[in-house]
Amino acid sequence: MKAWQKFLLLIGVFAVSEALYQVFLHIEHHFSPGTQYCTLVLGVIVSGLLLAIVILNRGFDGSEVAADSLDISLTYEERTKKAAQINRNKKTAKILMLVFIPLAVVYSLDLLDLFFDISDKLALLFAVGVVKGFA
Repeated sequence: MKAWQKFLLLIGVFAVSEALYQVFLHIEHHFSPGTQYCTLVLGVIVSGLLLAIVILNRGFDGSEVAADSLDISLTYEERTKKAAQINRNKKTAKILMLVFIPLAVVYSLDLLDLFFDISDKLALLFAVGVVKGFA
């Protein structure tokens, strides 16, 4: 997959996840106002994805594992199988990153809005800009 395709995929996943999150927030505020369950659930999902990525990727190392770099006490066949499994896990972690990054951005934007009311300030900024533009 080319870089621009990954970027479009990230933008698409962000748009869909942000839309779904806003729908769930609207439902939450309608049925149980004053609670923050959606934010908590999204935080758990983002944390779980990050943990899964770190475990599958064996840290933050992006290089592939060769059979020769594994424990010598194993047979060569076992080392090649283990290296293939580790490399498959690293590819899975790369795919999970395409879901993690947009969800982390959605979560970050929600926390910024929760603590600093950035959506109200942006709406006020654009409303003032539109009024000044037509005056």
